[in-house]
Amino acid sequence: MFALNDVVLRPLAVDDMESFYSWMSDIEFCLWGGWTPVIETPLSRDAFRPVFEQQFVQMKGDQVMFGIELGQRLVGFVQLARIDQRMRRAALRIGIGEKSLRGQGIGKTAVCLLLDYAFTVKGLERIYAEVFSFNQHSQKLMERVGFQSEGRLRQHDVHRGVRQDIYIFGILKSEFYQRYETIFTLESSAN
Repeated sequence: MFALNDVVLRPLAVDDMESFYSWMSDIEFCLWGGWTPVIETPLSRDAFRPVFEQQFVQMKGDQVMFGIELGQRLVGFVQLARIDQRMRRAALRIGIGEKSLRGQGIGKTAVCLLLDYAFTVKGLERIYAEVFSFNQHSQKLMERVGFQSEGRLRQHDVHRGVRQDIYIFGILKSEFYQRYETIFTLESSAN
């Protein structure tokens, strides 16, 4: 668990299922993220629980996910996905589930914490994000954090039956630490 400016990143727990279920029932939240809301593919809470546990709590080896807390309340999540230790890179995903808290700077702080973790603790050198062309909120977030726009994949993905462009954003370790200081102090193994 680590924190900056009242924003805390912590591992997800089974108890977080209720929050995720309500977010995945929010059409707007799902539209921005490219997910299918649970109301379109009806799942009861009981049916959603094993899906949640498998996809969000029991992460694969190439993924790390943290809950975003504000005031001891889970408000969203950040994730490193497709972690490639050999190439020292990973993809970034973020979702602020609490509608009233979107646009308040929580996402920027959470992304900065995750990047610091990725570069310092995981030893990665590059983080990238794939953002739908219609998701201007996420595009602006990436730019505010310091990601560079690296291109557009035309009609790369299908979302709600329509082919959509995907914008690629990337940030390098050196670029991040030109703007931000680390919160991590790792002991070096001096012999």
